[in-house]
Amino acid sequence: MKEFMALNNNLKLRMLTVFLAVMLSSSVGPNMTIYYAKYFGAGITGVLLIIVSALGFVAGLYGGHLADVHGRKPIMVAGSLLTLVGFALAAAMNSPLGRYPIPTFFGFLIAQVGGAITSPAEEAMVIDVSTPENRRYVYALIYWIINISVMIGAALGGWFFRDYLFELLVGMIVVTIINLIIIQFFMTESFTPDHTVSGSVWQAVRGYLGVLSDHRYDWYLIGMVLAGIVTSQLGYYLAVHLGDDFQTVRLFGIEIYGQRMLSGVTLINTAIIIPFMSLFTSLTKRWSLKRAYSVGMLLQTIGFALACLFSTLWPIVVCAVILTIGEMIVVPPSQTLRADLMDPEKIGTYSGAFSTVNPLAGILAGASVTISAFLGSYGMAALFMVLGMLSIVVVVHVIGMKPTRPTPPIE
Repeated sequence: MKEFMALNNNLKLRMLTVFLAVMLSSSVGPNMTIYYAKYFGAGITGVLLIIVSALGFVAGLYGGHLADVHGRKPIMVAGSLLTLVGFALAAAMNSPLGRYPIPTFFGFLIAQVGGAITSPAEEAMVIDVSTPENRRYVYALIYWIINISVMIGAALGGWFFRDYLFELLVGMIVVTIINLIIIQFFMTESFTPDHTVSGSVWQAVRGYLGVLSDHRYDWYLIGMVLAGIVTSQLGYYLAVHLGDDFQTVRLFGIEIYGQRMLSGVTLINTAIIIPFMSLFTSLTKRWSLKRAYSVGMLLQTIGFALACLFSTLWPIVVCAVILTIGEMIVVPPSQTLRADLMDPEKIGTYSGAFSTVNPLAGILAGASVTISAFLGSYGMAALFMVLGMLSIVVVVHVIGMKPTRPTPPIE
């Protein structure tokens, strides 16, 4: 508690806004795929999701540049206003007066773009007001809060989404307004922008070309994409493997089949992280970034790879425990390393560049499902081990590289 109270006020408020936003978005967002499929069919739903991801991708890049040009707060406020408009439209189109799927999609599209614009500015502000000494603690705490929020949000969505979508959307409007008030009236600007740089698209392109010239950060992004292919497999090959091959059992009178086992892995993950994240952060806080990333990523990789080989309950449970321990070890140092590698004058642009990692990893993880038909479970396990080890090699290489600009040494 003493360490928390010593944090910058913006960080404390950021913890609150993260909790509220993630809790409500987790109750609605994941279930919208089901909503779209019901009204548009699976084929069109896939196209709609690609459109949302593509626009979010572009908006994240541009939002990162704008955060360096105009400061963090104005972009966070503008993005939040856009999100509020999107949720208001979605709520109006799902009121007791009727449901209108097409305007609902555009409402969520607007909200997604608003969130994508805001995200790099939020990330940049966290880096602005944290220090190299407390950064691991800050990221571990945010990660812990996100897990609690997701757990509560998933429960709310599972219980209320089908019959109370309008009420959930109204709740999202209220939360967005609360967060907007916190940002506008209680947070302070953490960055003085260079007003000689414009917010034009061309200037944004030039900014990202500058990021690409920072080869240490380029290699870091490659390492994160490699890691992301492995760690996102709960939504890709591992889901297919458990759905097709898991041997159904009964546990305490409950039938556990493939889909439920997949949810069980997520539940185990969250149930371990919430009580033990603080402990693991304390145990590893004196580890070097190199050691923490290597050990954590290795455990995650082993957990996912072994899960490809098993099809029964308890071995999968053990795999879930292993990959979760790895996750608790690797997340704070990987995020700390990202902050340490950024140019302090271009943190928004660097954060925008990082926003490309998850979409790229998702595309490649999707491709892994296709090639699994040729590789089989043992081949996929070997592939994940190779990708995980390559990620470790790349990140260790990044830590050992000489900086292209004056920066403190990374250990």
